[in-house]
Amino acid sequence: MSEERRKNEALFRYAVLGDLVTRELSRGELGRGLSERAAKVWRCPDGRERRIAVKTLQEWLYRYKHHGFDGLLPAVRRDCGRTRVLRAEIEELILKMKYEDPGRSAPLIHRELELTGRLRRGEVSTSTIRRVLRRAGLSGPRMEVERPARLRWQASCCGELWQGDALHGPSLFDPASGRAVRVKIFALLDDRSRLVPYVRGDFHETQTEFLRVLLGAVLRRGIPRAILLDNHGSFTGSDVTVAAAKLGVRLVFARPHDGPSKGKIERWWRTLRAHVLDRLDLTRVTTLDDLNMRLSAWVETEYNTRPHAGLGGRTPLEVWEEDAEAIRWVDDPAQVEAAFTDKLTRQVRADSTCQVHGCTYEVPPELRGRSVEIHYSLLHPGRLWVEDGRTRIPIREVDPEANARRARQGKPSEKKEDSPPTGLNPVEEILRRLTQKKKGEER
Repeated sequence: MSEERRKNEALFRYAVLGDLVTRELSRGELGRGLSERAAKVWRCPDGRERRIAVKTLQEWLYRYKHHGFDGLLPAVRRDCGRTRVLRAEIEELILKMKYEDPGRSAPLIHRELELTGRLRRGEVSTSTIRRVLRRAGLSGPRMEVERPARLRWQASCCGELWQGDALHGPSLFDPASGRAVRVKIFALLDDRSRLVPYVRGDFHETQTEFLRVLLGAVLRRGIPRAILLDNHGSFTGSDVTVAAAKLGVRLVFARPHDGPSKGKIERWWRTLRAHVLDRLDLTRVTTLDDLNMRLSAWVETEYNTRPHAGLGGRTPLEVWEEDAEAIRWVDDPAQVEAAFTDKLTRQVRADSTCQVHGCTYEVPPELRGRSVEIHYSLLHPGRLWVEDGRTRIPIREVDPEANARRARQGKPSEKKEDSPPTGLNPVEEILRRLTQKKKGEER
């Protein structure tokens, strides 16, 4: 099993366990929680549906408690690589075809795949395609999505649920691109108190920028038990899911195009735009630092300390401080550092290089031909290293032109003490034997 599949399976197991890994459970709650999960039908990362036994769930839970996220990684199966009836890319294409045109029936999809050459005639049956659609909940010729009911709700305590999102702000000059770029502002908001743990703007809207905001929020306001996000790639990427799993944070994703489900932070964006973004003096705010200083100053001194109508006239900071005992504060900084790093395995080539994220990196020459673990920072993807015991050895992207001017130094050979010659010489020995033979014949 590849590292990517093992990681996806571990994330699936973490999602199944849900709040059992983060919540303090009273007597009897653990058994009920495991039984409820065992009664459900779960969709695996490969699209299959299955039920999970209580004993299996219990094993996952204790492995997580003893070994953390790595305890959920499955062992490599010996029988992997067997041919499946339907290839993964074809199964994904079937679902895309159904979403593209809900009126496509299974026989029609089957016929179109054969006409376009994606499937050979008779390679799979129509019932196989029906099963794929049924597992995805798309078995009918028409897909009907019911409009969800709207109910007013909030988390039971501070730190139980944060809401995260991003907003496009003003355009500022980006030194890296040499032109004006619209700033993307990431923020997190506590659902119970409406307090904003951290807000920050950047020129890019990727996982790295969101992880920096998450790190700042965790260091200031503790570790949340769950975060509600939308389905943008900056929130759904593997780096975010791995960091959340290592921190013990459950990620909850809103339905696509369902902004009202994150109503609190959507309302906060309106407040931020009305009170700050629409009133910026862009003759004085010319850099990201200028913008971020003003955002932080407004959040900490104005928003978090101002009475909120939805909180009965109390301030977000007052509500937050009332629930201080329920918050999971950071006790071990090493846990946070480990959560924002990841590793992968690579085979070192004969020229002391290996491929990571599409780039070629140079590793110490003594690791040539070996399989090594490459560690990298989720906040700084270009910062990589290998570990030798407790020593961290940074590695850098290879520079072939600079290497052309570097001196080659082989492994120094040990100097041996002088020893007397053996006196053995095959040529002289052959001549000696021939001479002795001729002398014998003359006699």
